[in-house]
Amino acid sequence: MKSVDKELTKWFINKIENEYKGEISLVLGRKGACKIPTDSNDVAIDYFIPACDHGFTLARTFIIGDKGYDFFPMTWERVEGLASLNENLTFCLADSEILYSRSEADTERFKLLQKTLMDNLKDSDFIRKKSLEKISMAMEIYKNMIFETSLCNVRKAAGAIAQYLHEAVTIINGTYPKGDYGYAKIIKQMKEMKNKPAKFTSVYERILGADDVKSIVELSFELISDTREFFKQYIVEKKYKTYNFKELAGWYEETKYTFRRIKYACENNECEAAFSWSCYIQIELDILSDESGMEKMNLLDNYCKDNLRKLSDSVDTIEKYILSVITENNVVLRKYKDIDEFLKCSK
Repeated sequence: MKSVDKELTKWFINKIENEYKGEISLVLGRKGACKIPTDSNDVAIDYFIPACDHGFTLARTFIIGDKGYDFFPMTWERVEGLASLNENLTFCLADSEILYSRSEADTERFKLLQKTLMDNLKDSDFIRKKSLEKISMAMEIYKNMIFETSLCNVRKAAGAIAQYLHEAVTIINGTYPKGDYGYAKIIKQMKEMKNKPAKFTSVYERILGADDVKSIVELSFELISDTREFFKQYIVEKKYKTYNFKELAGWYEETKYTFRRIKYACENNECEAAFSWSCYIQIELDILSDESGMEKMNLLDNYCKDNLRKLSDSVDTIEKYILSVITENNVVLRKYKDIDEFLKCSK
C-alpha cells in the first residue's frame, strides 16, 4: 500500500524542481503533522519557505479521501520569529526536518535558527520576558471576555487564555508546546512540567466542564490569577544602579505641584479632586517603580472618602521616600527658599 505522505512529498519536490527551480528555499516536514492518532506517523510536509514572491504561488490546499492537506508558505522572517518564541507554532521550527533544500546555505540558515531557538530556551532572562508577554496576552483577552454574553465567544476566549498561559508555563520551563499535542493536550503536557501553577490543571478541567458564561469567566480569572501567582518567583528586582536618578529629581521637581494639589484637596475635604489627582499620579508612580527599581508606592490604597487625612499622610510618606532615594544617589534638587534666592542663583 502506498504511503500518501511519501508520494505527496515526491510530487511536491518534483513540482519544485520542474516548475519552481530556485524559487523555494526549503520544504519542512514533521512526523504526524496535521494527523489524528489513527493516521500513519510518517513524516509529512508541514510548510515551505519561498525564496521569492512567485514561490508563494506553490501553496496548495486539497483533500485526499477524508484527509485535508495544507502546504503553506512561511517567510524566513516568520521562521526567525519562531526562534524568538513570537508564535505558538514553535514546534514548526524545533521539530521539523528538511525534506528539500535549494542550497547548503539555506540548510545552514535553518539549522542556525533551530540552534538559536534552543539557546533562547536556555536563557533565563529571555524566557522570563517571553512568558510574561504570553500572560499579558491572556489578560488582554480576559478584559474583553468579561463583557461577552455569548457562550460561544466566552468559550473561545477561555480556550485562548488557557493556550497563552500554557505556553507561558512551558516556556519558563525551557521548552515549548509539542506540536499538535500542545494544542489538544494541555492537561497532559502541564502534568509533565517540572514547575507549574498549583491549580492550573484542576481549574482548566473545570473550564472544560463548565456550561454557562458566568462560570467560565470566573474560572478563567482563577486560571490567570493562579498563573500570575506562580510567576511571582521569576520576577527579578531591578537595581538602582541602572537608573539615572537625575531624571528622578527632575520628575519630582515637576510633579511637586501634583502632590501639593492632593494635599490641598485633602485639607479642604474635596474628595473628588483628591481621588482624581491621586489616580493621575498613581500612573506616574507605577512607571517610576518599574523603571527605577524603587519599591511600589501605592498611594490609592490610602484613599478613603470619609478620611482624606490618611491619603494626605500617604503623600508625605511617598515624598519622603522619593527624597531619600534622590539623596542616597547623590543628586541635588534645584530647590530655592524664595524668588530672590532663585534669581540670585540663576544669574
